[in-house]
Amino acid sequence: MKNIHIGSIIKQKVIESSMTIKEFSDKINCDRTTVYDIFKRKSLDVERLIKISQVLNYDFINEIYLKQPSKIPVNNLPTTFIAIAINNDILKKVDLPADFIRLITDCK
Repeated sequence: MKNIHIGSIIKQKVIESSMTIKEFSDKINCDRTTVYDIFKRKSLDVERLIKISQVLNYDFINEIYLKQPSKIPVNNLPTTFIAIAINNDILKKVDLPADFIRLITDCK
């Protein structure tokens, strides 16, 4: 899972909304102390996060947790396999290690 500190992201979105802490706390049905506690949290329960998403008009679940990176890391690229029919005479002529040739011929 991504290394996300959801509380700091929520705090930033509250600041961007120009909403006061009191207004925000009223809209998510908690007191101001709880809001400051939310800002310190690394994670939140989904129900509360959905309510906060509605109040701030920002989809935290899709935008923060589920958003796919734009570039695929090299080690996560799909692997492609190609099957080629090669007879034993050709295998003897190519410069391949004996163990590799044995592995190929045993897979028939």
